[in-house]
Amino acid sequence: MPARTRRGWTVLVLAGLSPLAGCYVNRPVTTAPAPGTTLVLDLSDRGRVALGDRIGQSAATIEGVLQSPGDTVYQLRVSSVTYLNGRNNRWSGESLTVPLSLVSRARYRELSRSRTTAVGVGIAAAIVALFANTNFLGGGGVEKVPPPPPTGGT
Repeated sequence: MPARTRRGWTVLVLAGLSPLAGCYVNRPVTTAPAPGTTLVLDLSDRGRVALGDRIGQSAATIEGVLQSPGDTVYQLRVSSVTYLNGRNNRWSGESLTVPLSLVSRARYRELSRSRTTAVGVGIAAAIVALFANTNFLGGGGVEKVPPPPPTGGT
């Protein structure tokens, strides 16, 4: 398979998977979130110290799915922890109880329809351009051969 065709298929597959991720925005938590909501919790200095032995020193942000709402705690299934140095540690849904008093800011993740639509339109345009410039099946066309040069006869 020619490199151009391979590159075309790679772009097509990646473009097809991109909308699955969607575009999200983080909004401030103003009321008690419902179970199943993805939360992003910024820890206070006190929170970093108190939770350091469970999630690692210098943890800045915890992201996870709210399991059960509480008046004084967030019960999460953690998906990632981001540290002050910018590094990120993926988790696989381990349970963690975070007291509200250790959180400096709580946000919930929400799908942005406008951003997702814009990304989808851009991907569709890229796919159309890709199809217009690539022969995905690798054949079917007749190669044009230039005519032979004229011979110098009288």
